[in-house]
Amino acid sequence: MLVNKEKEHCCSNTTPFVIMIALSVHSFFEGLALGLCTTFANTMGIFIAILVHKGVAGMSLGISLMKTFPDNGRMIKSLVFCFAVSSPVGIFIGMLIASASDLVQVIFTSLAAGTFVYIGCSEVIVNEFSRPEYR
Repeated sequence: MLVNKEKEHCCSNTTPFVIMIALSVHSFFEGLALGLCTTFANTMGIFIAILVHKGVAGMSLGISLMKTFPDNGRMIKSLVFCFAVSSPVGIFIGMLIASASDLVQVIFTSLAAGTFVYIGCSEVIVNEFSRPEYR
C-alpha cells in the first residue's frame, strides 16, 4: 500500500514544472518591459497590468503545485519563490538595459512586446474563439 501512495505523488507529472517555467519566463519579460519604461505613464500602465494578473497567475501555479505535490511543501515553496523573483529580476535587468545603447534597448523592448503578442495570440484569442457562441 505504501508503494502505491508514493507512486501517486511521484515527480513524474511535469505539468506544474512547465507551468512554473512558462509563468516565470512571462513574468521575467513583464519585469523587463517595466524596467525599460522611460516615462511615468508607461511605467504605471505596465505596473497596473502586472499587479492585476500576477496574483491570479501565482494562485493558479500554487493550486497546480498543491494538487500534484500535496506532501512536498519545500519543493512548492522553492518553485513559487522562483516565480516570485522572476519579475524583480526582469525589472533590474530592464533598468540596466535602459541605460545601455538605444539598439540594445530596442532589441529587448521588442522581445518583451513579442512575448505579450505571442501570449495574447496563442492563449487568449484561441480560447475566446474556440467556442462558436463566443465568436
